[in-house]
Amino acid sequence: MQEMLVELYSHRVIRNRFNYENFLDTLLENRVPYTKKTVPKQTVLIMEKEIDPVVYFIESGVVSLEREGQVISFLGASQIAGLSNTFIIEESLYTFRALERCSVYAFQREAVVELLLSMQEGWIYLYMNHMNHDGFLVEQCLIMREPSEIRLKHCLAALLPKYAVLEGETVILERCFTKKIISNYANVSTKTMTQTWKNWSDEGYIDGAANQFIFHSIDFLQE
Repeated sequence: MQEMLVELYSHRVIRNRFNYENFLDTLLENRVPYTKKTVPKQTVLIMEKEIDPVVYFIESGVVSLEREGQVISFLGASQIAGLSNTFIIEESLYTFRALERCSVYAFQREAVVELLLSMQEGWIYLYMNHMNHDGFLVEQCLIMREPSEIRLKHCLAALLPKYAVLEGETVILERCFTKKIISNYANVSTKTMTQTWKNWSDEGYIDGAANQFIFHSIDFLQE
């Protein structure tokens, strides 16, 4: 019996059964009301410390999580904004800001939670969303212990698999990740960011003339 439970609720099975796509499908199949909309760049979806009535399922675009002006993390396609706090607490822990134009499904938070609590395994969707969020926070805490240039390297290396495209041998991070955003995220000064940018450009790693992160090589990010 114990082995059956372990297999039923193994990490692999849970991730496959209770992922973003199935979560969204569950809401749509149960006719939970929603609004499908396009959100302009720099729109604040949810403000920290305020009542958080809406849950956003991100179809495309990038959203930042901010706390007291500090960028904590980012959300992209197939991620959720608005369920990062305990479902009993209505106030948002973060400010969620669209860094570029985003396409989202907007659900009333109360309706989402009500449906999940009515389902036998609905709590697992909430659990998985919290686990994904906690992973970001743990990773960020570890990075913040490193020297400034190492922090920048680690932050960029973590963002590239999710938010970059490959053109030949060139890796291009989405334009919304400006030097200002990255320096805030890595918790380094703009002066340090500017000097590090120049050093990387002089060493041939990035295109220093571009107004975005264009990498000729990313091997140095692992050093």
